[in-house]
Amino acid sequence: MAIARDKFWMFGVRAHQDDIWLGRGKENRTSQRSRITPAEGALMLDAPNMMMINCDGEPVPFSTDAYGYAESFCRMDKVLWGVTGSAGFRVGNEEAFICDLAEKYPNISGAFMDDFFHRFRGLPDMNERAEELLREIRSGLDKACRPMELYVVWYTREFDTVSPHLMDYIDGITLWTWHSEELPLLPERFARIEQAFPDKKKLLGIYMYDFMAGQPVTEELMELQCEFGLEMMKQGRLDGMIFETNAVMGVGLPSELWLRKWIDRVKNTEIPD
Repeated sequence: MAIARDKFWMFGVRAHQDDIWLGRGKENRTSQRSRITPAEGALMLDAPNMMMINCDGEPVPFSTDAYGYAESFCRMDKVLWGVTGSAGFRVGNEEAFICDLAEKYPNISGAFMDDFFHRFRGLPDMNERAEELLREIRSGLDKACRPMELYVVWYTREFDTVSPHLMDYIDGITLWTWHSEELPLLPERFARIEQAFPDKKKLLGIYMYDFMAGQPVTEELMELQCEFGLEMMKQGRLDGMIFETNAVMGVGLPSELWLRKWIDRVKNTEIPD
C-alpha cells in the first residue's frame, strides 16, 4: 500500500507569475505579491512530486534558470517538465531539454502539456494539427534515456471538441475546474472521463485561487474537491492530486491554510499503490 502523500503534486511556475491576479480582492491577504518558488511551495504543502510549467516561455529550455529550477527539485520523487506552457506556448526544443535533464536527474519522469488544446481552439482542423504536434512531442520524448510519460491538462469544455483518439499519445489526463462555482459538478465530470478513457492515468487539479473571481476558493469548496480526490484515490480510481500553484502561496489565502491543515491530517491515509 502507498499513502496519499505519495500521490501529491505541486503545480510549479516561476515565482511572481500570478501577482497580477492577486491584486483583486485584498481581504484576508498578508501581501499582494507571492515570492514563493516551486520548491518552496512543495515544501510548504509537503508534496513530494513536481510539475514544472513554463509561463510565457520561462524558464527557457537549456537556460541557467531552467537548470537552476531542476537543481532545486533534487529532493522531489518525480518531476514532470512542461512541453507546452500557459496558453499552450512552446519554444520548440522542450523535448530535447527534457531528454537532457533525464540524463542528469533520475527523478525526471516525463512531460506535462499545459493548455495544450487551447493552442488549436476554434480552428477547423484543430484535431489534425493537435495530432501532428502530439506526434512530434512523443517522438522527441522517445529519445530519452528511459521512458518518459506524457500528461495533459483537460478542461471540461474540451469534451465535445477534442477527438478521443488523440489520447492514444498521452499517458495521463489531469482534470481541472476553472470556475470554482462548478466544483459540485466534479463527480459527474470525473465519471465521464473514467468512462471515456478507462485506461489512462488520471490526476485531479486542485485550485486554491479562483482566478476569474479574484478570490480564494472557499473552504467549503476546498473541502469538496479535496475530499472527493482523496476518496477516489482510496478507491483506486484516481492516481494523484495536483495543487495549483506556488505563485498564489505565501500571501495569507485562507484556502492555502486550510489545504496545509488538510494535508497534514490525511497525508498518511493508505491508498492502493
